[in-house]
Amino acid sequence: MTTANVSSAAPVNATPKIVAFEIINHGWDHAQYFQGCGTSFTPFAHCVTGAGMNAVEAYHDALEQIWTGDASADALPKRPRGLGITLRNKVPATHMGEDSEFYSYVSIRYSTDADKVG
Repeated sequence: MTTANVSSAAPVNATPKIVAFEIINHGWDHAQYFQGCGTSFTPFAHCVTGAGMNAVEAYHDALEQIWTGDASADALPKRPRGLGITLRNKVPATHMGEDSEFYSYVSIRYSTDADKVG
């Protein structure tokens, strides 16, 4: 888990910029049993969860969700370190198959300069 604060002032009507975030590598799980991730009892206002065949793919899926959700993900690292987000952290071959529903999950909790959290 990684947390960070990024300070920047945004002009009115600009794309909201992320000012604080937390990256969580959940590892792999079956889609039916993954509990999800949220913002309850945290200082963050938003949460996205990405899924993929490995943690890198899941992280990029989460980043894509932030970009399509009208926020700028520029403050987030392109390759987070120390979280086990690697190509090697993948769904085991024994769980792979044509109908497999096992995925690697990575969540990003974040707040933007447009949020009033607290």
